[in-house]
Amino acid sequence: MITNSTANLEFIGFNHVPGCNAWVDKFFPYYVIQYAERGELDLFVDKEPVKHLKGPVVWLTFPGPYFKFGRRDKGTWHHRFVSFKGKRPDAYARNGLFPSSAPVIEISEPLKFTEAFDRLLSRLAVSTAPTFRTVHVLEELLIQLGEQPATQIEEALPVRNIRRIAERIGSEPFIDWDWRKTAKEAGVSYPHFRRIFHDTFKTPPTRFLLQKRLEKSASMLREGGKKIEEIAEICKFYDLYHFSKLFRKYYGTAPGQYRRNHMGR
Repeated sequence: MITNSTANLEFIGFNHVPGCNAWVDKFFPYYVIQYAERGELDLFVDKEPVKHLKGPVVWLTFPGPYFKFGRRDKGTWHHRFVSFKGKRPDAYARNGLFPSSAPVIEISEPLKFTEAFDRLLSRLAVSTAPTFRTVHVLEELLIQLGEQPATQIEEALPVRNIRRIAERIGSEPFIDWDWRKTAKEAGVSYPHFRRIFHDTFKTPPTRFLLQKRLEKSASMLREGGKKIEEIAEICKFYDLYHFSKLFRKYYGTAPGQYRRNHMGR
């Protein structure tokens, strides 16, 4: 536990919202313990794939990453939070008491954790002054977080659907994919599909498809047996010039030279 002066800690805010339906989209210049006792929500941290959270679960927000979380539909979750800043919380983060390296933590004993959180909120409702007793309750809450088992967070259903679609694109790159229809199949809007796909694979779906077609064409060039013009047509390129230009850009060499260098490998 950190034992230096409590004057180095300032409480910023706190609340208990039983039917929360917010969407938060921001950098946090301070530390926050966010707790969903019940309900579900989605969490994005920087450009990482979306995580689907189910209560009881804690997610930590803190200076540095960009956070987005909440519900975009009419669903709600049972939310508590407390935020704070100062040199003392900075020391929490450095020493691992505030475990920012594992910002999502499933709560194995929700009754015990909820009681501790409510003790802290009750004290802050009387005064937000960082008294030794209030800071002690905060640190006990952080210690409980450190005692939780390792967490494996399930990806949101749309992400799992889009991963399966990406596997199909890889195995069937010659299909003329209708992205709006594919988005509907994934259970999301087209703009949401594009955003999740890019967040997950670091490239938009059209470029991902192009890469898979080029990879397939390279495989066919190595195998031999087909003319380069045939490969270009099979792999859905407009013409030989279009294919050669994109192939050179992706592999750094012309298709014919690539075949000579890799034939039979």
